[in-house]
Amino acid sequence: MKLIELNQKLAEMDSIQKVAEQVRQLLPFGKTGEHAEDAIVARFLRGLDNRFIMVRKLHPGSSGAPFPPILVGPAGLAILNISRERGFFKVKDDSWWKMDKTTHRFRPARPNLIKQSQDYAKSLTMLLDAHGKSHPEVTPVLIFANPGVHIETTNPAIRIVLMDGVENLINTMLNSAEVLQPNEINSLSDSFEVMANPEKAIPMGEGEDFFGRDLFVPEKKAPPKMPDIPIPTEMPLPDVNKKLKISKMQWVILATLMILTIVVLLGAILYALIVF
Repeated sequence: MKLIELNQKLAEMDSIQKVAEQVRQLLPFGKTGEHAEDAIVARFLRGLDNRFIMVRKLHPGSSGAPFPPILVGPAGLAILNISRERGFFKVKDDSWWKMDKTTHRFRPARPNLIKQSQDYAKSLTMLLDAHGKSHPEVTPVLIFANPGVHIETTNPAIRIVLMDGVENLINTMLNSAEVLQPNEINSLSDSFEVMANPEKAIPMGEGEDFFGRDLFVPEKKAPPKMPDIPIPTEMPLPDVNKKLKISKMQWVILATLMILTIVVLLGAILYALIVF
């Protein structure tokens, strides 16, 4: 499985958020939830093959907490709400109850992890729709990272997975019917990266055509400039007489022979015409 970590830039946060983020990084007890999430994510890394991509720390906007891990693969699109809660719980439809340690009775618990998981899925759906991205239904999954959890369920609204059921969830995803093609999986993961870093996006028409082909033509380099070499306009040619070394008397003899040859040829032609 490919894991993509999307870290929000401090420059995009206001002053209060910057201070809160820095304090959270310094205080170890503020990372308890992250450690629980890391342990679950590590199991997905070991169990899923390279057809799956997990995206972490995607922020819905310039402020607010990031989404839980988002898993994209052939089985579809899921958001994994990983909780470190422990205790005895009861679930009926979308209601969430927790046993009071003193009275040993179930009382409505806050937050309602069922509705929280559903809200994450709705927010992710709205984010994808706002960016015009085609996607399957976002499936919310509630996962408990603490083994000390016991749950009584009656027709739960979403899938609930205890720590010892993570491997079964992974096997289910590996063997599920194919919902997304490889190109659709890569397109969704690329979209999440662009949402986290909008400056990486290139509007269609400026960098590529509808089919993704590059429209930019490489700049043509000017041909190398040749050094200026002066070319003479008048070139002195050697005298033919000097080149052939023929005297004037020899020229006269040649001209006489040529004339005699012509006269003989004309006489032969006339003779032939008279005789025949």
